[in-house]
Amino acid sequence: MSELWQALAQGVFIGSTYGLLALGMGLVYGVSGVVNFAHGDFISLAMFMCLALFSAFSLDPYVSVLITIPVMTAIGALVYRFLLRPMVGYKFLMVVQLTLGLSLVLQNGILMIFGGQPARTPSIVESKLIILGDVVLRLAHVIACAVAFAMAIGLYVMLRSTDFGRSIRAVHQNAHAAALMGIDVGRVQVMTFALGIGILAVAAALLLPGTPIQPTQGLQYTVITLLVVVLGGMTNFVGIMLGGLVIGISEAMGTVYVSDTLGRLVPYAIFVLIMLFRPQGLTWRAS
Repeated sequence: MSELWQALAQGVFIGSTYGLLALGMGLVYGVSGVVNFAHGDFISLAMFMCLALFSAFSLDPYVSVLITIPVMTAIGALVYRFLLRPMVGYKFLMVVQLTLGLSLVLQNGILMIFGGQPARTPSIVESKLIILGDVVLRLAHVIACAVAFAMAIGLYVMLRSTDFGRSIRAVHQNAHAAALMGIDVGRVQVMTFALGIGILAVAAALLLPGTPIQPTQGLQYTVITLLVVVLGGMTNFVGIMLGGLVIGISEAMGTVYVSDTLGRLVPYAIFVLIMLFRPQGLTWRAS
């Protein structure tokens, strides 16, 4: 029984971080219709930025995030403004090919700068544990879960209660009508993509403590993010966080109760089963 509670706790904490990864993609897709297949490589870029800052200035990832957030946000704005925006409105596959090419550029750029060996960024919390009865929790996972849900709530409030949030919702519902009402659609799309990439800087810092990183890990994060976004109904924040929990818990259960190789397939099997019986995802309406 203790193994079950341990797996559930592990799954919830990891799944909440997966949900945070997917919020950025869902936000961007809702406004511009772009599915960013370089999503995971932007996460890798943020992680290696934290590694570089630790190597140069001995900054903990939780501190270096103060630098990586504005840098990643600026990179996101430039990428959308000069690479993706000219392609929006063309065939979907053209945008997919562009983001896949961007993925290869980021991956190989990281490889040339940092090499191909796995690396690790130390953190003050990576070895700290919280013991609740038979359940042992890593403090880093607890922090990641709390921050992920806090940011999800913050984004929800921003969308509902601020002028920028209402502009995002207007563009999501009908970009042409939003433009007729005086909203600068292009500016909203650039800022939303930048915000989505900035969120990844936070997620990267939360995932780093105790996690080995390597330049080729981007595809893994992209696939997980796509699973979560599709489960959540693409644009529904509640559904996306719920989808993250489903993937996180199924991954933890597979690790505990199934062999190492087959255990990695459990989240994908759960995803296929849910899509077979509920193709619209885990929620009934978009946010």
